[in-house]
Amino acid sequence: MSMKYAVLGMLIERRGYGYDLANRLQRRLGPGFRAAFGTVYVALDQLAKEQLVAEAKRVQVGRQVKVYYEATPAGVERFAAWMRESLSREPLRGELYLKLAVAQGAHLALLRNELERMERDCLREIAAQATLEQLDGGAAEIRWDTAVRWLADAAVIERLHGDLRWIRMAVRTIASIDDDGNVPRAALLQAAALASAA
Repeated sequence: MSMKYAVLGMLIERRGYGYDLANRLQRRLGPGFRAAFGTVYVALDQLAKEQLVAEAKRVQVGRQVKVYYEATPAGVERFAAWMRESLSREPLRGELYLKLAVAQGAHLALLRNELERMERDCLREIAAQATLEQLDGGAAEIRWDTAVRWLADAAVIERLHGDLRWIRMAVRTIASIDDDGNVPRAALLQAAALASAA
């Protein structure tokens, strides 16, 4: 749903076609946000059905036809309404949490191995994130689209650091499970303290 309105916002800035819109959004948000091309095309279809965008022109490039879209007046109004809507934090959903909820015995060792792999992935991704200097070359004034990219990269880094702390806490907790499937309270408190200090 949000992708639809992000695509609409890009079209309000200037008309475009699917591949162009996905690339523009990806450049603006950086590698931490993976804009799937397919979701952009689905969003364009939904927007067209709701008459929030209209076909602006068609261009034949070899055998391929590029369909350019632009926002309609109704699209501009709906986008403004979407921007006024309240935001909420994303809920904790996902396979990892579901597996934690049902893991027992030998599955715990598998889960711990996966968490340790995720820890390495987080460290690698943190090292790969762009800094503001890499984005703007040290300019005194920064364009808004560059500032957005920096904010997106900063969100990714903050989330990765949070994920890293949580993963380390989960690994320590799994490591402290005894043969009866119990975790000493002191081990939980120590895992939380170590994660907070990291």
